[in-house]
Amino acid sequence: MFRNYLKIAWRNTLRNKGYTLLNIGGLAAGMAVALLIGLWVYDQYSYDRFLPNYQQAYQVEMNLTPQHDGTRTQKAIALPLVKVLREEIPGVKYVAESDDNVRLTRLLSVGDKKLYPDGDAVGADFFKIFQYPFAKGNANSALQDINSIVLTESIANALFGNADPMGKVVRFENSQDLKVTGVIKDVPKNATLQFNYLTRFDREGRYWKDMGMKWTVNFFSAYVALEPGVSYAQIAPKIRDIVSKKSPEMRQSKPEVFLHPLKDWHLYNEFKNGKVAGGFVDYVRLFSIIGILVLAIACINFMNLSTARSERRAREVGVRKAIGSTRINLVYQFLLESVMITLISFLLCILFVQLALPSFNALTGSYTRIPYGNIGFWWIMIAFVLLTGLAAGSRPAFYLSSFNPVNVLKGTLHPGKAAALPRKILVVMQFTCSVALIISTVIVYQQIQYAKNRPIGYNPDRLVRTNMNGDIFEHMDALRHELVSSNLVESMAWTSQAPTQLHGVLSLDRWPGKIA
Repeated sequence: MFRNYLKIAWRNTLRNKGYTLLNIGGLAAGMAVALLIGLWVYDQYSYDRFLPNYQQAYQVEMNLTPQHDGTRTQKAIALPLVKVLREEIPGVKYVAESDDNVRLTRLLSVGDKKLYPDGDAVGADFFKIFQYPFAKGNANSALQDINSIVLTESIANALFGNADPMGKVVRFENSQDLKVTGVIKDVPKNATLQFNYLTRFDREGRYWKDMGMKWTVNFFSAYVALEPGVSYAQIAPKIRDIVSKKSPEMRQSKPEVFLHPLKDWHLYNEFKNGKVAGGFVDYVRLFSIIGILVLAIACINFMNLSTARSERRAREVGVRKAIGSTRINLVYQFLLESVMITLISFLLCILFVQLALPSFNALTGSYTRIPYGNIGFWWIMIAFVLLTGLAAGSRPAFYLSSFNPVNVLKGTLHPGKAAALPRKILVVMQFTCSVALIISTVIVYQQIQYAKNRPIGYNPDRLVRTNMNGDIFEHMDALRHELVSSNLVESMAWTSQAPTQLHGVLSLDRWPGKIA
């Protein structure tokens, strides 16, 4: 029976080539948009979840409530808090400090090879919290030596080529020699923490000596891993008032310490009045709705085209009923045709998505791809095809199979207003969704144009930025004099971060020690 259904469905598909191509093309386009958005949404929700035990990893953050201002949330904390968490709070397994709040691009050199990769200085337990896979070395020993450095594979290859980098020396900032004690796999694109190398945080202990051990200097980051079986709810009351108890000078700001889970860093990164208030997840949800609407438009278009051909299929329905076919047999037949067209549309959809992915990734800054080797993906796609096919074919199947064979064969079939009403409703829904998407597209385009053209406080034309290392910083005044006196440079300034990344300004003249 199924074979017969399939044969009839295939014949009907070939007999009506124009209608079939129109239906397949429209459905494939809608499915491609939905699949592309679905892959992107999955990529966003997968952030940081490739790490083992990611559920137990947190970042230490703090709410401050000044007397004449609302509550603000900040990631920057003081170093003494790290010591208290490590030594006085039961349930906290590992703690690692970091200077990624003031990330600077540093010079790494091996012989004539010089690179300026992004990296951080972190505590010795960093790799016990974030279990990135090691290509060489291991998490227990990688950062035990105070003069150690861990490289990613791409940076190790750039500096050492095919040679084994383990135990070799990297010149750091042209001032220190650091030994390579580990090489990790390149950090995946779907990781919130992005870096190319890591060094020990306390390698330059003198660097932070004057201000790094004060409770009032909130300048650093800290990460913790909880003991297995310990929940954040058990830890929260123990850490909330640490700063208030330890630092009288901070009490006027009413500091409250809390932990932000790793699984929420990417999507739930916006706080209002000390509480999570969404973040990037809002955009993910918006695009999810858009994907559903586009797929709904494609399905409704399929239904309307199929229903519009009802007169051509009416005689077929009448004859088949007259020779003994039941309504349920006809429903199966029409649903099978719909699923078959949907399957062909899906194959075309895969081609569309594969061709669109490079441009899509360039636009979104993501690394979305089709996981061909993932069996779970194909099970989801099978369900996707079946649900789409059944949804798109449900209206034509139940409508066409309801025709009275006597009226059809006599030529007196008149569906009437009641039969036309559902199609009108579908057309209105399709038109409404289309208008909503067009309006949304116009609004998003206007917002993007505004963001691109809004005043930014400086003219990016003829503006040049370069990185500083220790040697350049030592002779900054001489360099500035040479450049300005050359009549090629109008003015020059230096800063700890790029102007596009600054959230506040601190005079570098007051900075203790050197900055590179």
